[in-house]
Amino acid sequence: MAYAALMKSGMRPEAETDNRITALYVRVSTGYQVDKDSLPFQKKELENYCKHVLHIESDKIEIFEDAGKSGKNMNRPGFERMMKKVRFGQVARVVVYKIDRITRNLVDFSLMYDDFKYNRVTFISLNEQFDTSSAIGEAVLKIILVFAELERKLTSERVRDVMIGRALSGQWNGARMPYGWDWDSVAKCPKHHNVEAVYARMMYDMYEDTHSSCRVRDYCNSHNIPTKRGGEWTSKTVSDFIRNPMNKGDYRYNYRESARGRKKPENEVVYVKGAFPPLVTPAQWNLCNRIMDENNANKRNQGFSHKRKHCHIFSSLIVCGKCGANFQAVKKDKMRANGFAPSIYRCGAKFRKKACDATGCSDVLLGDFIFNYISSMIYASANRRRIATPTDLEKVLLHDPALENVSCIDSDGLLDTFSLLFGHTGDATYGASLVTATVSDNSEIEELRQRVVKLNRALERLKKAYLFSDNAMSEEEYLSTKHSLEAENIMTENKLKNLSESQFESSVSEIDFIKSSSYKN
Repeated sequence: MAYAALMKSGMRPEAETDNRITALYVRVSTGYQVDKDSLPFQKKELENYCKHVLHIESDKIEIFEDAGKSGKNMNRPGFERMMKKVRFGQVARVVVYKIDRITRNLVDFSLMYDDFKYNRVTFISLNEQFDTSSAIGEAVLKIILVFAELERKLTSERVRDVMIGRALSGQWNGARMPYGWDWDSVAKCPKHHNVEAVYARMMYDMYEDTHSSCRVRDYCNSHNIPTKRGGEWTSKTVSDFIRNPMNKGDYRYNYRESARGRKKPENEVVYVKGAFPPLVTPAQWNLCNRIMDENNANKRNQGFSHKRKHCHIFSSLIVCGKCGANFQAVKKDKMRANGFAPSIYRCGAKFRKKACDATGCSDVLLGDFIFNYISSMIYASANRRRIATPTDLEKVLLHDPALENVSCIDSDGLLDTFSLLFGHTGDATYGASLVTATVSDNSEIEELRQRVVKLNRALERLKKAYLFSDNAMSEEEYLSTKHSLEAENIMTENKLKNLSESQFESSVSEIDFIKSSSYKN
């Protein structure tokens, strides 16, 4: 509306954009261009154009630059910063030295130019001498961009052909050295790393023995063996290392579309056998990869489930109090006289970089604690009247001498237990107030049970009398009697249930049972 009113008044729309800036965008794709002052040259040319041709003041000019960034996509920090200002309406025009400085992709340029037009931004290229403020300039721009994209694709094809030719002759094409390898600047080829090669061979030996990338991962992390970039190993990085054919001396090139892109067709992959001195023997490499293939095949089989050699009762249920990491089961302890072999657990951080010095524990210690803590919970339930605050609850829960080594209970868990005990959670299942009645007489419970049986029998007889009797009662009389019997039945069953629960809660037989189940060895 404001723009239409401005046009009707006869004013130039540019008057509204006097407070906007002129963005000068410069880019080079290689470090060589940076060293040869290509960026300063572009800046100087653009600044002179703005000063002498467009007559723009220097405080209205902002330069956005990307050094060493390719024009094949838009993932460039300087470009993204400029486009953000364009979308916020802070840019009046964008000026570049050549059109391929800003993009070489027709689709990307189309999307970018849509933003320019929507935000009334003029695009100017010095080298091609066009200005999109006119229709001819916009048409010429699109024609030139088609040929710019064609040039990029032809250059890409020529580079790919050269790189593939080098790979076929066994020459390294400059990728980052994988783990276990180093670059020989004299011979211009990869060589074995003095330190990593020893660990690399050890990882193959360990995987051949254990058939587990997780075991190899845990060993490397617990013994401070870093990855190529100094990070921690994962089962994925271990698997990728085992799978790398370069470790047996073969060179594989043009395998993926990008570093982590999808795999290319097999007929496009360059594979040269025996291009480098092998890090491990081809026989060991083939054996380890065959083991990995078999493991993957078993996982994909329908109905396959991981076979557990041992059962670790408290696995994934224990959290370290020092670092917050989960405890992991590491092994089974020696078998006791009764045939039970308890599991031993340690902080998972110890398997990454020994970041935690928390001591381990076993089923013997944990089982004894769990049973005694459950018995304390039952004791607390039976003595709710003595508990007024979470602090009182903590004292009651830790009253047992078997829990004297427990320093405290986690505050969040203590509050949850307190709410659960007194029905403050609002949950229909756990929020019901607990019965505090004394132990009910067994005769009263038996009487209620007999009453329930009689009421069910009466309901069944009422139904038969209504359906099959010649002198049947009316439907109204039947429904009234039926509803009365059902209501009495429900009330009786509820009373019976409450009395049974009260008797169960007040009994000490459960505590005795748990105490007898707890053991120390």
